Amino acid sequence: MKKYLLLLLPLCLLLSGCGHSKREAVQDYYASIRTAQAEAQIVVHLDTDDRTFTVSAAYDRQRGTTTTILEPETLRGLSATVTAEELQLLYDGSVWAAGDGGNLSAANAVQLALYAAGQGFVTREGTDKIGTLEYLLLTCEATDGAGETYACTLWMQPESFAPYAAELSREGKVLLTVTFTQFTCQMEEDTEEST
Repeated sequence: MKKYLLLLLPLCLLLSGCGHSKREAVQDYYASIRTAQAEAQIVVHLDTDDRTFTVSAAYDRQRGTTTTILEPETLRGLSATVTAEELQLLYDGSVWAAGDGGNLSAANAVQLALYAAGQGFVTREGTDKIGTLEYLLLTCEATDGAGETYACTLWMQPESFAPYAAELSREGKVLLTVTFTQFTCQMEEDTEEST
């Protein structure tokens, strides 16, 4: 019996190493995204109700993210540009300063999810079945532009690592849910797009 246990020990060590390299591959993928285009449904979970927006987001690691509301119709065309330093609202050619980009909001949800996946401290990893499909799961803790810690749980495609959904939370309370409907990106070291 002891011989079998001794034989199983190296196997367990090998298997535990497999998960580590997958996590590193996922984080390397997200850390090397230079630009990305996404469409997503974002649900903002307020104390009194939930608000749902369909948005398109143009992410640029150097310049920040511009998120434009597609739905609801009454807000269509309203955009917000978030950088590490500020948040600006854009509508019909006008630009208004609207504070810093540090808080969790629909305007910076895509940017914060991508940042956490690439730069955050991994607290949980694995797989999760949603419907009939299985996704990789990664939960990371990161710090936003205002220096506040948040957690991001990201579900992604197992082969391409493209994001499927994300939850952004603070102190255990989910504040934003993002479901990606389209995602393309350009990586740091190449000029080809990934999906």
